[in-house]
Amino acid sequence: MNMSQRGVVFLDSSVIIRYFIGDSGAKEILEGYPKFAINSIVYSEVAFNLLKILYIDKYGGYRFYDMKSALSSRDSDLLKGYRVLYSFIDELLGEERLILLPITLDVIEDATRIAMEYGLLPNDSLIAATCKHYGISTIATFDEDFKRVPWLRVIP
Repeated sequence: MNMSQRGVVFLDSSVIIRYFIGDSGAKEILEGYPKFAINSIVYSEVAFNLLKILYIDKYGGYRFYDMKSALSSRDSDLLKGYRVLYSFIDELLGEERLILLPITLDVIEDATRIAMEYGLLPNDSLIAATCKHYGISTIATFDEDFKRVPWLRVIP
């Protein structure tokens, strides 16, 4: 089932993360296109990386289980990452500039084939399969791996 999303650009986590750390190229992408799409993979990757960045800023290094412990103790400096991401998504949704695309069984089946055929990591293959399933041909990303996917035009 292919539900075309003409004119929609899939927004990879690399662009959102770089936007949050002040990258001008990421800002140009977000200002230069009218409508974006993400899936739950992008949300998860951005949330995790924001938490990691905030943890490193506060504690000077990164250890996964120490970060989990800080989160379980409700470290307010880390929880800020969730609020920042939610505000970003809420703003784009409010402006009707963001579509949240579900990952279906069809997407998962395609992702498995795509991962093997193009040598992608699991999350990247789920993103590529999401784009294919929903008829999205353009992806905004700083990840060069998506250039191996023939139906995706990579920007910038």
